[in-house]
Amino acid sequence: MLPSRRAPIVTQVVVYKVGSADETFGHTGAAHFLEHMMFKGTDQVPAGEFSRIVSRNGGRDNAYTTFDSTGYHQTIAAEQLELVMRMEADRMTNVRLTEREIVPERQVILEERRMRTDNVPASLLDEVVRERLYGLHKPYAMPVIGYPDDIRNLGVEDLASFYRRHYAPNNAILIVAGDTTTERVRELGERYYGPIARREIGPRLRPAQGGTDLPQKVVRADARVAEPRWSRLWLAPSYRVGETKYAYALQVLARLFGGTETSRLSRVLVEERGIGLSAWASYGASSLGLTSFDIGVHPAKSRSIEDVEQAVTAEMKKLLDGGVTAEEVERAQNQLLAAAIYSQDSLASGPRIYGTALSTGSTVADVDAWPQRISAVTRDEVLAAARHVWRDDGAVTALLTPAARGG
Repeated sequence: MLPSRRAPIVTQVVVYKVGSADETFGHTGAAHFLEHMMFKGTDQVPAGEFSRIVSRNGGRDNAYTTFDSTGYHQTIAAEQLELVMRMEADRMTNVRLTEREIVPERQVILEERRMRTDNVPASLLDEVVRERLYGLHKPYAMPVIGYPDDIRNLGVEDLASFYRRHYAPNNAILIVAGDTTTERVRELGERYYGPIARREIGPRLRPAQGGTDLPQKVVRADARVAEPRWSRLWLAPSYRVGETKYAYALQVLARLFGGTETSRLSRVLVEERGIGLSAWASYGASSLGLTSFDIGVHPAKSRSIEDVEQAVTAEMKKLLDGGVTAEEVERAQNQLLAAAIYSQDSLASGPRIYGTALSTGSTVADVDAWPQRISAVTRDEVLAAARHVWRDDGAVTALLTPAARGG
């Protein structure tokens, strides 16, 4: 329960501890496909009516699938919390999966993949990069939306089996944010989710190693590319797997090295030297398995990929040689903490943060302690984290370029 009295509205989020990384090769896309099918109705709520009922009551709803979780959320007037909780509990166990509904929805999902992946060169490149980084056919290597052939082959029994294995109250997290009380949420939760029988949930398996034969380089030349991109991804520990002691320092490192327009990469490569149009670094620690630390640059028109790679390598070397100050670390920490504070103004951000954490093995206490743990990161820990992750034997370099003339 995340109380807020700023407006007479509430957001309910139910997050299931299952995502695309819980699938197996040959059955990819099941988590995302099932997310779509959860809107296809029960005996109590006909197909398509869930969202229409929410809308008629002045609310909005949606859902998402990630590698590690699947979430369903509604934002609505506070007095309608019981309505959305009753409907969400109903589809936790009573969704109707029929061939009549699956066939047209399969085409919707295939079109979604065509629009977001097959027609986007950067997305096609990213799929290959993940396969190299995490290992072919391994969790996190396979796309959340699934491979096209798998989407075409998934049937009623595939989705029903996935639903039975993973959709149960003991494998879900209920988060309610907004203008209500803990007592009210507990009362409604016990009334609607309480009667649903628990199920045995199998272990969630994630490899502790990535792809083999690293480092690797992946190049995609495509006539549709208007803006080239150079990027490099390293296998990195998360909160749960690998050298987890580096997780907080890596967040600070990503922020100070390329997390903002005033960070090192942007300042040096974009503003001072004009090598790149933009530059960034990113890292996410909330993963049930290994994660990645990413650096990327869009080169300026007059600059080559070689110019970019040399410049990034030089900036990395400066940092690894000890060229990071306590002031720089403190500035990055303050930026991270400020962003976390601002996110509390949103009824969406708070539930998403807790949902992500609780679905990947962290606790409420871990989320609440995050500011203190970020604040405690030292300059030496940032350097140690960089030296641990920035190693050739854990990297994939990716180049996205326009197709050569005549190609």
